[in-house]
Amino acid sequence: MRKVILLLILITPIFLFSQKSISPIYTISGKVLDAETKKPLEYATIIFKDSDSIQIKCGAITNSKGNFTIDVKEGNYYATVEFLSYKSKQLNISTISRDLNVGVIFLELDTEFLNEIEVISEKKAIDFKSNKMVFNVDRDLSAAGSTATQILNNIPSVNVDSDGAVTLRGQSDVTVMINGRTSSMTKAEALKALPAGSIEKVEVLTNPGAKYKATATGIINIILKKGKDEGLNASITVSGGFKDYYGGLLTLNHKSKYVNFFTNTSYYSSNPILTSTSKNEYFNNGVTSAFLNEKSEFSSKNKGFVTTIGADYYLTKKTTLTTTLNYSNLNKNSFSITDSEFLNANQQVTASNKRNYTSEFPNEIMEFIVNFEHDFKKEGRELTASFSFMKDTETENNAINNSNSNFTDEIYEQKNALENTIFDISYINPIGDSFLYTIGYEGEFGKIPFIYKGTAIHNDLDYSENIHSTFIDFEYEANKFYFTAGLRGEFQESSIDYLSLNVIQHKNQNNLFPSGSIDYTINDANSIGVSYRTGIQRIAPEVLQPYEEKISETSSYIGNEKINPVDIYMASFYYNFSGEKISVSPNLFFNRYKSWWENVTYETGEQINGINKLITKPYNVGKVDYYGLNLTATYKVNNYLNFNGNILLVNFDQSGIFETVNDANQTITKNYNHKNLIGAVGLLTQVKIPNIFDFQINAKHQLASNALYFNRKAYTYASAAINKDIFNKDASISLSVDDLFKSKTTNRDRFDTNYFSNSIIENKYSTIILSFTYRFNQTKKDRKIDFDKKETKPNY
Repeated sequence: MRKVILLLILITPIFLFSQKSISPIYTISGKVLDAETKKPLEYATIIFKDSDSIQIKCGAITNSKGNFTIDVKEGNYYATVEFLSYKSKQLNISTISRDLNVGVIFLELDTEFLNEIEVISEKKAIDFKSNKMVFNVDRDLSAAGSTATQILNNIPSVNVDSDGAVTLRGQSDVTVMINGRTSSMTKAEALKALPAGSIEKVEVLTNPGAKYKATATGIINIILKKGKDEGLNASITVSGGFKDYYGGLLTLNHKSKYVNFFTNTSYYSSNPILTSTSKNEYFNNGVTSAFLNEKSEFSSKNKGFVTTIGADYYLTKKTTLTTTLNYSNLNKNSFSITDSEFLNANQQVTASNKRNYTSEFPNEIMEFIVNFEHDFKKEGRELTASFSFMKDTETENNAINNSNSNFTDEIYEQKNALENTIFDISYINPIGDSFLYTIGYEGEFGKIPFIYKGTAIHNDLDYSENIHSTFIDFEYEANKFYFTAGLRGEFQESSIDYLSLNVIQHKNQNNLFPSGSIDYTINDANSIGVSYRTGIQRIAPEVLQPYEEKISETSSYIGNEKINPVDIYMASFYYNFSGEKISVSPNLFFNRYKSWWENVTYETGEQINGINKLITKPYNVGKVDYYGLNLTATYKVNNYLNFNGNILLVNFDQSGIFETVNDANQTITKNYNHKNLIGAVGLLTQVKIPNIFDFQINAKHQLASNALYFNRKAYTYASAAINKDIFNKDASISLSVDDLFKSKTTNRDRFDTNYFSNSIIENKYSTIILSFTYRFNQTKKDRKIDFDKKETKPNY
């Protein structure tokens, strides 16, 4: 009997505990919309409190579509929905005893709240979403005096080289957009002139849907600032720095009930200087035959005026018409000096030369855009249309003078005048609560003439390209699953008019590009997904360039108008974890490029002072498999210390054989079957010292690259910024330094059977900029909302 009583004593607590732990938990779901615009409210908070103690038991936030799901234990609750600057709303539920969809919840704007307080959005520097990463520029301390290219360099997995070329996950087939559209402001020269202070955020998409062009295999979408508050608000930034750097930025916005006027206008001047040294050794049947040593300094005096002027016209509560004018006037005056020494096999100087190169490059860009948007009575149904016209005129006047009379002096002019017109229309229609489809059309009509005036052999040509595109995108969201499937058709008509030959070549190409993705939300903190997409890389102006561009007396570049597009196939798997302090997003990806573009360097057969001249020209060579891991993580230690890190590891697997006959009737064969591990590591550290200043440092390390015909050594560089709010936070002063330790150095070896070349290119000076910003009606004070807080943990 005592044993039985003892057994009951032992098992009774276990039994009671197990009974307590299996209390049912139910799923509550719904959707939160703006009562006036009927648009989804992302990051609205749903809170369940104990009906007796008013203690918070659990909570969740809405996603980008305004939807939410929350697991709630059976019981009695007081439930509310809250969102910044909106009136709180109590849910008409008190007892949870089953799964429940509360339907659509409409929140009304709290105008009294807006009149009484100002808001600081304490957003994360980096925000992970299912199909994109968002970089909030206002959290980057270097934004005040820097440009778009410098800000892009601070974004994980994005890199910008000294020429302004942007890469995403190490690949150059990236499309840069402004406000969701391809724009004249996204070319390399314009991005160097676009002030970072005019940018609100940058979205990075590695799996764009069917509504995007097939060439947009990776997208960097720059969202410019546009005031949302009624009345007048503005800011003025003035900047000055080392080596002739100065500039200013005006952002101005005035919003009324019927019109929202906005402008971002800037002027800048800069003078970056690069230095280069190269040592070259040449062979004949494996025996050294000659040497060439060169030292160069490249100085570029840049001035630019960039402005965006536009207005939103609120025709009705559901219809908006937006007109925008983008104008850029960029002037780049370059000057370089190259000292060359030609040596024989015994390293005795046989000839020398001082080469002076000057270039005047005025570039005027004008773009006009009209956007139309209409929301129907049915929630989520939307019609959008847009029209844009862009004219980009480039005129480059060049002069080359040599001290050695054996080399040819040249004076020549290159002129390109690109005109491009785009019209698109799309219709979004939801079916029920979970399904919607988008259909649309886009027409792009462009032409660019290549005109050359000079002594070199050349072919003037006009290139025109018309692309008609249609697409359909499906989206389905059910419980924790989110599916997308799309199909895009592009029908290209292109022609090349060889003006001097009176010959026109036509080429038509029709393609279908499927895409799709599946995302599964495990819980509020964890999600996984897979995606697949096909795309294409079409001919770009630099690939077409029909005349020889001299890099030096022994090396040149020329385009290839006969090159074919690259077919692209992309797949990826991702996992996102977003906690209160730590967020981690690893991404495994695989890209295949068929008919890969390879810049092939080979000997022309011409000799200059006993040295074989080299030409670089793009060709289609085999295929490339590009696959690896991209890992991005953030760690918020506390309110004063944040870390954002990125690791990129990629295997570049190429296969193909190149063969041609050069001008000396010699057969050139190059083997491109090889694998190469490349990658980069980055860490952005932000430190906030209350009431004193904020500080950040961004360090990046590029891994070495070892290919069949070149090696690039590893290098590490850093940028830093410090910021201080003054005048009761109406103004800020910031100091930023790019290439802090002057270590952003490209050390590259190029080699083949008959030559070995080492070149080192680096900045002569670090870029140091001091900026002052004053805000009118944009005060950074009074109330903070922490958008980092993803959920309220259950407190059962």
